[in-house]
Amino acid sequence: MRNYVIILVIIVAVGYNLLNNGEDENAQSVKFAKLGSCPQMTLEEMAEGFMGSHSWSSGEGEDGNSFVNLEGDITYRDKEVTALIQFQLNNDETFEFRAIELNEIPQPTIMGLTLLEKMCEGSKK
Repeated sequence: MRNYVIILVIIVAVGYNLLNNGEDENAQSVKFAKLGSCPQMTLEEMAEGFMGSHSWSSGEGEDGNSFVNLEGDITYRDKEVTALIQFQLNNDETFEFRAIELNEIPQPTIMGLTLLEKMCEGSKK
């Protein structure tokens, strides 16, 4: 009986990860959250309407802070680039924009905030 319980736990854990695309709780909490500047849609809806092949991941930085990354393809200056938007998780269960990279090159904060604004409009233009 004991072996069956262990197998069941493993199957449930694997099934949960498959249903959530392997994303952990932190990624899920940001993915389905809404920004104060864009209350009409979740970040996932913003990404779906603006990015190609987007994905979510999370981790912990060297500074000990937890973060969630949103990565996907966008068009910038008439070229396809890979954008990575990073959100920092706060201790009070909120999060905030932290950084943006285009093709692994860090960009100014204003560019990330402008991109989030464009994503709220739901257009890939």
